[in-house]
Amino acid sequence: MNILQLKSSSKSNFLEKCKIINWEVICILFLFFLIGCAVLYSASGGDFNLLVKNHIIKFIFSSIVFIFILFINYKFIKSLSLYFYLLSIASLIFLIFFGIESAGSKRWISFSLFSIQPSEFAKIFLVLAIAKYYSEVSYIKNSSVIKSIFPISLILVPFFLIVNQPDLGTSLLLVANGISVIIVSGISIWLIVIGLIALLSVIPITWNFLHTYQQNRILTFLNPENDPLGGGYHIAQSKIAIGSGGFTGKGYMQGSQSQLEFIPEIHTDFVFSIFSEEFGFLGSVVIILLHLYLFFYGMKSSFYANNEFDKLVIFGLTINYFLYFLINVSMVVGLVPVVGVPLPIISYGGSSMLAIVISFALIQKINLNTHPN
Repeated sequence: MNILQLKSSSKSNFLEKCKIINWEVICILFLFFLIGCAVLYSASGGDFNLLVKNHIIKFIFSSIVFIFILFINYKFIKSLSLYFYLLSIASLIFLIFFGIESAGSKRWISFSLFSIQPSEFAKIFLVLAIAKYYSEVSYIKNSSVIKSIFPISLILVPFFLIVNQPDLGTSLLLVANGISVIIVSGISIWLIVIGLIALLSVIPITWNFLHTYQQNRILTFLNPENDPLGGGYHIAQSKIAIGSGGFTGKGYMQGSQSQLEFIPEIHTDFVFSIFSEEFGFLGSVVIILLHLYLFFYGMKSSFYANNEFDKLVIFGLTINYFLYFLINVSMVVGLVPVVGVPLPIISYGGSSMLAIVISFALIQKINLNTHPN
């Protein structure tokens, strides 16, 4: 085969790969980015440089990482799964000694030009590590307790490191994500029942180890009216914003709750409140439906995966993404306590954005590998 034939074959292969990529998913992620820019511009009172500029830079970097992952050899990614996990553990340990302390917690590692939140990536690498383990121990029966000891250990190590920051919300999401992967692996139903009983039994003990502000958040969630100007303020103002939006909203940059800064953390945790106030019930439904499309896309991809590793990775990454969305929306409408979970891509935050983009890049990569040309 001469050089021209090689070039022609390479070009044809690239075009075939492009056809397999789900462009609807990419367009939805890009739409979320645009919505994020619009909401952040509104939240900053029309100041482009305050939030939107950095949001654009972070998305461009995340997009470059997305493309880079698509071109990496798939077997190389799979072979390094456990090493990625160990790297995430090392970064969480690094935080204890050299992390940036903000509001009483150490969650960030600072570099010269940017900062990262290792816990966001720990959830991704945990999924890869558990999937790698189950793909290589198929010879052990699912009913065996021994088979679950190692993956549970993989979950507990980052869990305790993240709780120590302290970051209870992220640590609980990590546990939920890890356990969901273990369940889907085919674990015995009796082990699941025993695990649930054990979990429920330690809840009263866990309460005593929570920080005071964490206990107050839970108590406020159970009865926010008890402290409407204190712990219940966030939820109260968020509900007012969402409810006042009506069916079609007050109009872009016309929301009183956001423009008058009644809602705290409007650029991170409560961006959905701003969007709902300005674009109403109709706009909120569109956002929810787009997120549900991505969720069902991930579930479908997991179902059609070629092997155990691919199935578990796609499922775990999809659940991780969906928990972001589900907890954030539930949080701003008062269904769960405020735990500081951002709305994927839309909220301001580079680490969470990059983690979500990496997740969908890996899902797309596996789908390309599932349908080789």
